[in-house]
Amino acid sequence: MSELTKDMVERRLDQVASGFFKPEISGLTGLVFIKMGLKERGKSSRAYSSKLKELLNEGGYFSEALLPTALKKICDDNGLDVGVLKKSRDLMKHFYKEIPDHLTGSYDELTDEEVALLPQEEKTERQKEIQARGREIIEYLQNYFTEDEQKVIDQAKQVQALEEHLKVNTAEHFARKHQMEIEILLCARSEDDIQIPYFKSQEEIQGLGDINKNGLVQLYLKWKQFKEGMYPQFFRPNNLPE
Repeated sequence: MSELTKDMVERRLDQVASGFFKPEISGLTGLVFIKMGLKERGKSSRAYSSKLKELLNEGGYFSEALLPTALKKICDDNGLDVGVLKKSRDLMKHFYKEIPDHLTGSYDELTDEEVALLPQEEKTERQKEIQARGREIIEYLQNYFTEDEQKVIDQAKQVQALEEHLKVNTAEHFARKHQMEIEILLCARSEDDIQIPYFKSQEEIQGLGDINKNGLVQLYLKWKQFKEGMYPQFFRPNNLPE
């Protein structure tokens, strides 16, 4: 397991203090994020509210408030019981209470950016250990539930897939996506000159989906993490080496 070093912690301190972050995203070299200020936050808020109003006025989208009703109707039409969601959550809660400690949580506390700085040999060994741990988790999971319990979990996955499909077709979802792209347009800058925006337009950001789909997904994810304060474990006292 790769350890969080003092240099890594100091680098995290610098990122928090400076408000700059260089994400590790395939195909997007020389990209840095800068912290949102009051001006950017104002534009972000207006981007969401105006887009939401526009989409609801246009019609063709439904609100998240209608999700429970819509999900129940679709499940009823397809012979599925929405109640399996709670049953599945209860089963998984019990599972996570009993799973061995070494199989819970993340493999280690390193971010993608910190992993990228590791020597190649250490990266390779780390990846092998992660894969081995993954196989152990799957094996434990497969042997834990009874046949009836597994049926409940499988049905819950079907309901969750329907729920996710509904969520990504709500006006709120598209408004949040628009808001995030505006934020990235404002706060993604060139590493060589942070006064220069990394993207020229919202269409350029969206266009990544055609040429670098994984890069676009990572861009959204990394921006969300940076905006919300990085990973939950990013800056805790017990992360600091002696």
